[in-house]
Amino acid sequence: MATRSAKSASADVGVEDDVRADDIRAGTNGSNSEEAIDEVSERLEALERQLRDAGDRLLESAKSLTDAASKQMQLHPMAAFGVAFLAGITVARLLRR
Repeated sequence: MATRSAKSASADVGVEDDVRADDIRAGTNGSNSEEAIDEVSERLEALERQLRDAGDRLLESAKSLTDAASKQMQLHPMAAFGVAFLAGITVARLLRR
């Protein structure tokens, strides 16, 4: 007898889970799911804007750094050659190990 009641109880739980899943899929669960979707989409849009702004700032910084480095190389070509030469030796020594 105990197994029958356990089986019927588990069958009832399975039916309730199926009904809830069908309600969610059909969108009849109420406006809570729609509000959650709207909130998530708004957050994603805000994150996208922030990432675009950060990317733009990073690109501007990289351009200004490139311009500054180019100007310094034109003003001091021998120093630029020396720095590049030492960097090459350092990288070669690190790669040997």
